[in-house]
Amino acid sequence: MDVERITFERTGGFAGMHNVVNINPRDLSAEQARALGELLDELDFDKLSKQAMNNPSVPDQFTYHITVETKQGEHSLITGDASAAEKTEELIRMLNRIARKLAQNKK
Repeated sequence: MDVERITFERTGGFAGMHNVVNINPRDLSAEQARALGELLDELDFDKLSKQAMNNPSVPDQFTYHITVETKQGEHSLITGDASAAEKTEELIRMLNRIARKLAQNKK
């Protein structure tokens, strides 16, 4: 998947957080960009259902809105801590690590 940009939004939790980060793969290390692209390909991200929320009323869970933009268009996924499939959880962990690193670099 030739990714142009990823918008990663995390909301909820005990404190009602709302964080949004835009990730440009060209700003990542070659290894990170490759791993991210491979994981998106393994997930067939552009074919995933837009909504993967089995139980949206779980107290204090985080909800994730992930939008992947390519030259062919964009595809979004909304999921939560209690609903994410194993590979999707792996993507969420990776995006959280990238978001934290980007936030540290801005300081």
